[in-house]
Amino acid sequence: MKLLYIFPEEFSGRFAREYHVYRLAESMAAAGCKVTLVAAPSAQLTQASQLSELFGGSAHERLKIIWLKRQISLGPWKIRSGAWFYRQLDRLIPSLKPDGVFTMHVKAADYLRQRHPSLPLVFEAHEIFADNYPETDAKHRRLLETERQIYSHVRGVTAISSYLGQCLQSRFNLQVPLNIQHDGIDEAMLLDASVEPDTHELIYVGSLQAWKGVPVAIAAMRLLPEFHLTVIGGEGKPLEQLRQNAPANVTFLGQMSREALRHRLQKASLGLMPNRMEPRNALYTFPLKLLEYSAAGKGIVASHIPVFDSLPVADWVNLVPSDSPEALAAGVRSRLEKGIDRPAAQAWAAQFLWQNQGATMKSFLESIFGGGG
Repeated sequence: MKLLYIFPEEFSGRFAREYHVYRLAESMAAAGCKVTLVAAPSAQLTQASQLSELFGGSAHERLKIIWLKRQISLGPWKIRSGAWFYRQLDRLIPSLKPDGVFTMHVKAADYLRQRHPSLPLVFEAHEIFADNYPETDAKHRRLLETERQIYSHVRGVTAISSYLGQCLQSRFNLQVPLNIQHDGIDEAMLLDASVEPDTHELIYVGSLQAWKGVPVAIAAMRLLPEFHLTVIGGEGKPLEQLRQNAPANVTFLGQMSREALRHRLQKASLGLMPNRMEPRNALYTFPLKLLEYSAAGKGIVASHIPVFDSLPVADWVNLVPSDSPEALAAGVRSRLEKGIDRPAAQAWAAQFLWQNQGATMKSFLESIFGGGG
């Protein structure tokens, strides 16, 4: 199967979705698919080799990366333009002759629907984009109509979580095959579970967006004076604001490499996931940190968001009400008192290794596109 995977963003090395796209593309190539990943370079990333260095993987020979710039020069001005990216893509597609196209971007899917309607398309859903805006907002109505048109056009849909899949079915009345596939994890994240962590060391890994609930974790640390929390992720003003308002038992390290992250995870006993229940669009997620914590053999204290309703997690996870520092703090003490089934956590995470995720996604796409090429 010859697959065209479109990611019309600049790879910067800063976002979890870049890691997801590259590793999924690379793992599908390793599973036997001929993948052409079309994306935009940035000032930081201009070479395909940099992606494997940054995100891991083997840079498989069946994965081809084509850079299409989003930036054009007009005299002394440099302008970033999505339209320029798609103009280049228009010229590229006939020469690629893919069996099908795969994308997680609503604008890319809408472009393909209108400009290349005969090209089989599978949409990779990570959210319902319209729900980024209130239902009374004109942007919500416009995006919802665009998404309706996309879902009526595509040949198949894959969703990042079961909850999102259920919402897609009810909102858009899907008439095509739906595949539920969560994120993936590196084998290197399966840490040595025999190494005893510091029972008073907690960790949070991820972005600092409001719905991630980091302020709730910081407030909980005031109730856990004998514990220490390391926050990994974030940058700039949001990071500085949290740092200024945090107690002394919270340390902020900003963004770091995956190798450095493994060292920090090895030391911690518990990972925190203090997600909030709003906005609505935040509930569709499948948190990568859930896999990272579990693969490292950590206990987890998490807000009870809908993603957990369909996941068989057990004796390493405590689910607590969201937006409650008191509940989060109580969950930390309770989880440590009950103990942590580290082998069970790692065995559960191991099913999501990228090699498995790539093979599963390849099989689903072949069921839609066929195995030609």
